[in-house]
Amino acid sequence: MKVFYLLLGLCCCFQLGIAQEYSREFGVISDPERELTTYKLDKEAEAVVLYDIGESVFYDIDGHYEIRFKRSKRIKILDRTGIKYGEVTIPFYVENINDKDYVYDIEAYTYYQEDGKWTKKKLDEKAVFEEKISKKWRAKKFVFPEVKEGAIIEYRYTHETPFHFNLPDWTFQDRIPTMYSQYTVNTIPFYEYVFIAQGIPKFDYQKSYPNPEKREFGEVVKVYGKEVGDGMEFQDMVHTYIMLEVPAFKDETYITSTNDYLQKMDFQLSRFHSPYGGSKEIITTWEELNERLLKQDKFGKYIKKSKKYAQKILDNELDLKGKNEEEKSKLIIDYVRSNFSWDGFMGKYATKTPKELVTQKSGTAADINLFLIALLETANISVKPVILSTRDHGKIKVDYPFDHFFNYVIALVQLEDRHFLTEGTEPLLKYDRIPLRCINEKGLIVSTGEVQWQPLTNKVSSINKRTIQLTIDPEILTAKGDIEIETSGYSAYAYKNDYKNDLEQLEKLLAKGEIEVSNLETHHFEDREKPYSLSLTLTSPLEQIEDKLLVSPFLNFPIQTNVLRQKKRAYPVDFIYPRSNQLNAQVNIPKGYKVISTPEAYELEDKMVKIHIQTTEKEGYVEVLGEYSFKKAVYDPSEYAQLRRYFNLIARKMNQQIILVKNEE
Repeated sequence: MKVFYLLLGLCCCFQLGIAQEYSREFGVISDPERELTTYKLDKEAEAVVLYDIGESVFYDIDGHYEIRFKRSKRIKILDRTGIKYGEVTIPFYVENINDKDYVYDIEAYTYYQEDGKWTKKKLDEKAVFEEKISKKWRAKKFVFPEVKEGAIIEYRYTHETPFHFNLPDWTFQDRIPTMYSQYTVNTIPFYEYVFIAQGIPKFDYQKSYPNPEKREFGEVVKVYGKEVGDGMEFQDMVHTYIMLEVPAFKDETYITSTNDYLQKMDFQLSRFHSPYGGSKEIITTWEELNERLLKQDKFGKYIKKSKKYAQKILDNELDLKGKNEEEKSKLIIDYVRSNFSWDGFMGKYATKTPKELVTQKSGTAADINLFLIALLETANISVKPVILSTRDHGKIKVDYPFDHFFNYVIALVQLEDRHFLTEGTEPLLKYDRIPLRCINEKGLIVSTGEVQWQPLTNKVSSINKRTIQLTIDPEILTAKGDIEIETSGYSAYAYKNDYKNDLEQLEKLLAKGEIEVSNLETHHFEDREKPYSLSLTLTSPLEQIEDKLLVSPFLNFPIQTNVLRQKKRAYPVDFIYPRSNQLNAQVNIPKGYKVISTPEAYELEDKMVKIHIQTTEKEGYVEVLGEYSFKKAVYDPSEYAQLRRYFNLIARKMNQQIILVKNEE
């Protein structure tokens, strides 16, 4: 029998010189760790990972193999703001009540100084609780006791899984610097993996070698030194990867998911070699994945089963007579969004029968969207499922046709004159739009024949328009403004989705600093076709320097500071959708005052942005028009430096002030 080994990376041994001043033995804290107050490579770090060590092994249980992963991690809290790293979440997978992961043997300690002496505080086991994240995922959570500046926190746990596709991944990088990160994977010849090294130019240490200790599968019988029968001897292959002094991942502004850019290793099961002979390819092809989905009971067959119930809805609840394809599509999509309630769970496979969904009027995104596809097909609308990975789930790796890369399904409607993407969970969205969570590069069109990828990007600019009427009261140094805010496209959806038309929450958003908000009203919250708008009165203090009054005509609505803080960036800036901010301010000049300075006119437009400001001084008032638009949804890393300069320019130009002084004539 042939024995196959997967060599993960180079089987070379590198000399590793690692300072030994810090302990990596659980429970043993060295004096240099206690005395550490700043991290030399990042003076502003609020905390630092002293070590993070993990190991995965395959263990034999009743004649089959499961995976046991052990991890230990130690963190030094350098600043009060680093106390948040005392909150720990350990996710694990649950297929059903019998097939699931287990997380156990959680140990956690806080080491802190009190009255000049170091004290050790153990986490109470009762303080560990379990939380449901989604249909398939749970998490163990706990908070370290007595976490404070200068403390050291340390924990370890064991995580077992029966799912061979879930060989634990490893993330070397964190939101704080990491001094030492080590992952060891012990593979056996029956399961072959590939790994994707994301953002890792090279490892500081990497070695692969056979474990000298031999293991047995089944009953091993040897005749003249050769194996006979069904049993076999084998050796684990040990693969160790170490990275030192990994910098913190700091820039989380305008990205899809931090998991797309952290330095990490993702393991994917590629082939199974049976100890009884024969192999099974796990990495297939995109064509085979599509075929499998179309034949799947909870995907392709679910759509077919749904058509009986879809026909009843079309016959009894929707009037499509005399409507063209676009009108039919809109009616069906709006019907689903208005009549079916999303339970908050994602997924691409149905969890209920069509009958249960129609009866209960509630389901997962997959339940609702697969039924929507059935409704459209039954109405003779050309439509195809598109599977995708949501933004928080990470980007799809197109070189590896794995089913688990995808966690959502939407619909591609193909009309004679145009195609559009849609889905059924969001009643606040226009019928031909998908939720922001779904806009993540591209999705796979599920159909027979040639593999097709569908761009998920949105090129239509969303508008946020503010009209401001400002009245200045120099006696009490205030500016009182009547404000109209009008939003369209995804800007309107973001307002609606984030604040749910809650006036109290909207007031908190608008009343920043010393600004007061009154008379707040909203309009067209439930109307998907009209812009969502707000009207309000806003009172803001005026700035006075000697005899001069300084008035910000656009108040605090424009960008105030540059959120792109890093000088360089190796990954895109993802705004999700193009956006335009339009400002129209009319500032009434109080009696007895004159204007000595107004915002300087400016005009710039290229393929990246548009920046425009224009001032007109008229009898009794000053009108200032401003606009800044980001023309692209996603900017490449090569455009980052220029985009960063544009942010600075916008903040400077859009916050220019009108200066008033008393008219002494």
